[in-house]
Amino acid sequence: MSPLTEKDRPIVQLLLGAGTCPRCIFRFCRVGSQTLYRHPYKELMKNLKQFLKGNQEKEDTACFDVDGPPCKRFRRGHAEEGPDDLNQNGVLSQIPLVNDDNAAVENSAVDVCNVCLGILQEFCEIDFVKKMCEKVNSSDYQFTSFVLSVSLPPQLSVREHAAWLLVKQEMGKLGLSLAKDDIVQLKEAYKWIIHPQLSEELSVPTDGKSLFEVSVVFGHPETDEECCFLATVCPDCFKPAKNKQSVFTRMAVIKALEKIKEEDFLKHFPCPPSPPKNLCVALEIQCNNGAVFVAGKVICLFLLLLLTINVHFHKLEICSAF
Repeated sequence: MSPLTEKDRPIVQLLLGAGTCPRCIFRFCRVGSQTLYRHPYKELMKNLKQFLKGNQEKEDTACFDVDGPPCKRFRRGHAEEGPDDLNQNGVLSQIPLVNDDNAAVENSAVDVCNVCLGILQEFCEIDFVKKMCEKVNSSDYQFTSFVLSVSLPPQLSVREHAAWLLVKQEMGKLGLSLAKDDIVQLKEAYKWIIHPQLSEELSVPTDGKSLFEVSVVFGHPETDEECCFLATVCPDCFKPAKNKQSVFTRMAVIKALEKIKEEDFLKHFPCPPSPPKNLCVALEIQCNNGAVFVAGKVICLFLLLLLTINVHFHKLEICSAF
């Protein structure tokens, strides 16, 4: 059973038409089922289209149930039939009444999502999971569990903000509201999908307290280009740092988005977000075994304790001499 309800229908139609992927649509519809996000991408797309099609079929049925002249939708459909629809005998060609959604979804290329830029698409597939596992296995670390750390390009927050403004406006027409905090976080949804796959491939469980960390850093070539307007509108949010390659850090961008007025944002950034030119890129995959670091700290503390005891012992010897 689909977790989507009638109130979600305009949101689904709006975002799907704008080029948003199914998993991001679920995030904006506040779907909290982790299992649903793990379903294959094409299956999710098929289900969303069937969800919208179900409503369309209800409207079409209503057109035939009403007594009197045919509805505008029905009349317009016949009015648009022209000479191209006739065969050589002047008879209307047979047009299939039901689209083959399965074939359409299978044959269609996956467009890069205009909100997550592919994070919840290509980077959730088994090929990328295996690439991560190859990196982990080649590190020769010994571990019985792991924790996953994910770093995302800052402009994903900008694109999500634009999509949120769009959805909020649409829901306002229906007398509903959507707080930004109600949206399922992108990083959280990504971990819901990727955790079980990594656990299966590595044969160890995930553990938020694990000392062995697997980190993946995503980047995007248009980050500065898409965030630069924020520095113009909110210059005090962006300060150069010696250890940062760009002033557009995630925290700086989030701070600017909290400060900028809606009308100023809409002047500088398209709403809905425009189709991206490029997919995100996995810049690096790293492993870090915190156990070594912790052990080092323990050894240092132990040596410091011995030194302290030794100093106190010498002080006692000096005092006893007097």
